[in-house]
Amino acid sequence: MLAVPLVFLGMNVFMGHEAEAAATPAVPAALSASQLEQSIDPIMQEELEKRHVPGSAVVVTQGDRIIFSKGYGYADVEQSIPVDPAKTIMRLGSITKTVTAVSAMQLVEQGKLTLHDDLNTFLHAYQLPSFGKQPITLHHLLTHTAGLDESIYKIQAHSREKSLSAEQYLRQYFRQQPPVREPGQEYEYSNAGLGLVGNLIEQTAGTDLGAYMFQNVFTPLKMPSASLTVPESSPDMAKSYVYSNKKYTAVSSTYPHIPGAGALSVIPDEFAHFMIALLNQGVYQGTALLKPDSVEMMQQSQFAEHPKVDGVGYGLYRGHLADGSTVLTHTGEIEGFAAKMELIPSQKLGILIVSNGEEGGITYNKVTDAVAGLLTKKTEAVTPLPYSLEDLQQYERTYTFAKVPQHGWGKWLYFLGGRNYKVTAAEGKLVVSGVFPDGSGETAEKSFVPIADGLFQEQEGGMQLLIDKQHHWKMTIIQETTFSPEPGFWKRPSTLLIVYIVPGLLFLALLAVTLIRYVVRLFRKPRRTVSLHITAISLLMSVFLLLQLTYSNGSITFGYPAWYAWGVSSLPLVAVLFALHLLWRNASQAVKGKVVALTRCFVAIACIGYTGFMYYWNMLSIHFS
Repeated sequence: MLAVPLVFLGMNVFMGHEAEAAATPAVPAALSASQLEQSIDPIMQEELEKRHVPGSAVVVTQGDRIIFSKGYGYADVEQSIPVDPAKTIMRLGSITKTVTAVSAMQLVEQGKLTLHDDLNTFLHAYQLPSFGKQPITLHHLLTHTAGLDESIYKIQAHSREKSLSAEQYLRQYFRQQPPVREPGQEYEYSNAGLGLVGNLIEQTAGTDLGAYMFQNVFTPLKMPSASLTVPESSPDMAKSYVYSNKKYTAVSSTYPHIPGAGALSVIPDEFAHFMIALLNQGVYQGTALLKPDSVEMMQQSQFAEHPKVDGVGYGLYRGHLADGSTVLTHTGEIEGFAAKMELIPSQKLGILIVSNGEEGGITYNKVTDAVAGLLTKKTEAVTPLPYSLEDLQQYERTYTFAKVPQHGWGKWLYFLGGRNYKVTAAEGKLVVSGVFPDGSGETAEKSFVPIADGLFQEQEGGMQLLIDKQHHWKMTIIQETTFSPEPGFWKRPSTLLIVYIVPGLLFLALLAVTLIRYVVRLFRKPRRTVSLHITAISLLMSVFLLLQLTYSNGSITFGYPAWYAWGVSSLPLVAVLFALHLLWRNASQAVKGKVVALTRCFVAIACIGYTGFMYYWNMLSIHFS
C-alpha cells in the first residue's frame, strides 16, 4: 500500500522575472500571498486527505505577475517527489480548448479565418456534412453550438506511435457521424468541435498544431515546457493516480487524436503567463498575443440559452461573483488529472489549480470560491418571481440525458443510462434531485427559484436551470447540457438494457443445453439428432455477446481492430443466415403444429429479431445510422 502524507512545498512568491513587465495600474482589493495561503492551505489539507488526491498545484496571478504559487502532496507517489508548480509538468485536459481558441483568433486577426463563414471555405483535406441549410462556422465551434454528434469511438490511442493525426481522425469521424442538430440552436459541449478548430488551424497555417502553438503562443509567453503531448521521459512529468482498496495506482497516459481539445501538458507557473495575457488585453511582458478587441470578443457572451444568463465566450465560460463582477472559467479532466482556470477581469486576477487524482475536480471549486471570497463580501440577492404552487407544478417531470453518439459505434451506450433528474414543485420553488455536475458523483437535492419565465436560480449556489416549454419541455443546466423528459417505457435505457440482456442470456443457455445434449449423445443409444442450425446460431450469438460485454465497451475509445469490427461483429449476421435456412426447412411443419418445428422456428425468429435490434443500435459490422 502506498500511503501519501500531505506535503506542503515552500511558497514561491515571484518578484523576479515576473516584475520585469511594465507596471500595471493599481488593482483594487489587491491580495497578498499570506492572505491566499491562509485561505487555501486549510482547504488543500482537508481535501487532499479526504479525497485521496496525491498532489495539487495552486497558482494565483494578479496584474502582471504571479502572487502565489504553491505545491501540495506528491507528483510521484512511488518516488515521493513533491509537486512543485515551478517545475512539475501536469496535464490540463480541456483547458487546452482556451489555448486553441486563442490560436484561432490569431488567424482571424490575420484575415486567414473568419468567424461567421462556412468552414468548408477553409477546409481543404475534407468537407463537413451539413444538418439542414445552415453551414457550420468557427463561431459555432468556439461556442459548442455546431450540433456535432458525441465523439467517443477511437478518440485516443495507448501510445504516441499509434495515434492518428487530427485530419485522419476527423475525416473518419464525419464520415461515420454527421451533425445531429441545426448549428447555432443549442449548446452541447463538444470535444470534436474544438478538435476540429485545431485541425482548421493546421490546414490554414500549413503546420502541425503543436508546432503552431509553440511558435505563436508558447514561445511568446515564455512557456518552454508546454506541449500537446505527454513528456513521459521527463523526470518532471507528474503521474496521475486512482485510489482504491487503500492504495494508489498510477494511470497510464493516453494520446488524444484531436489534441486541440485536451492534450496540453505544462508547468503550472508557466501557464500563469497565459492567464496574465488574457487579463491584460492580450499582452504578456510587452509581447502581444492578441489584440485587445480579440480578447474582449473572447470574453464577451457569444451564445446564451436565455437573455438573463451569462452565456459562453470563445473558449471561456462566463459567470459572475456575488457583487456582479464577471468571472471567466474553463475546467479540464484527463486520465486522472483535474484542473480549473478562473479569471476575474475586473481584478486582473487569475487562478489555476491542477491535481493528479481523479477526485481533484471536487477540490478546485472550493479553492476558487475561497479566493474569490477574499475580493467580495457583498451578497447578490435573488429576487424570485411570485409563482404559485400550481404555476410550478407544470414543470414537474423526470428529465433524462445520456451523452452518447447518435451515429456510429457506441450508440448502444444509451442502454447504460445517464443522468436522471426528478423535478418536484414546492412553495415558491422547484426541488430537483439527481447527480449534479459538481464532481461528487452523489445524488443530491437542490432548490431553484423562478427568476424569469422558465429560468430558475439555485437558492444557495450559482447553478441555473432553463426549462423550455416551447421545445418539448427540454431542461438545460446552463453551461452544462440539455435534458429531455423521460421517454416512454419501451424507450427507457433500463428497458432497452433488459431487452438486450435477456435474449442474450437465453442464447447462452441454449448453447449450454445444446452442448450438454452433444455430450449425452455420445453415451446414449439410439442417438438423437441435435440441430446443427441451432448449435451454430447459439454458438455464434454467444461468442458475440461475451466479447461485446467483456471487450467492446472497454476498448471503444481506442477503436476496434479488424478482427472485432469485421469479424466478431459480423457473427450475428452469419447466425441470421442459419436462422433463415432453419425457417425455410421447418416452416411447413411448424404450420402443422409440430412442436420441434415450432421450437426451431421460434429460435430462428428470435435470432433474426435480436440481430435487427443490435443492428439498429450499431453493434454490428454494418450500422443502422
